[in-house]
Amino acid sequence: MSRRFLALGLLGVLLSGTAMAQCDTRLAVIDRSDFAVNEVHFNPSSMANWGRDRLGHGVLPSGRSLSFNPGGSGGNYDVRIVWANGDTAELMRVNICEITEIIATNRSVAAR
Repeated sequence: MSRRFLALGLLGVLLSGTAMAQCDTRLAVIDRSDFAVNEVHFNPSSMANWGRDRLGHGVLPSGRSLSFNPGGSGGNYDVRIVWANGDTAELMRVNICEITEIIATNRSVAAR
């Protein structure tokens, strides 16, 4: 009987490790700046380019937020924000498993 419990305990440890390898990658981009955000880019840090503008043809007005789901298994991402006035800000190597928000303020971007 103790072998059965040992096997079940080992199976539980293995399954919990698998569950921990994945995370909730949903995040909100919040514009707390005085300008609309014209572009939002985020890609895994391992990629050499910013990829597509996640807003497409839209904008993120000042004071508003949008939800995104990068998908995948999480990990480190780089973020780039481009405001309507042409200013840009970047945030590098953000673990999207550990954050839920990207916040654009005047001339900077932060994660929490």
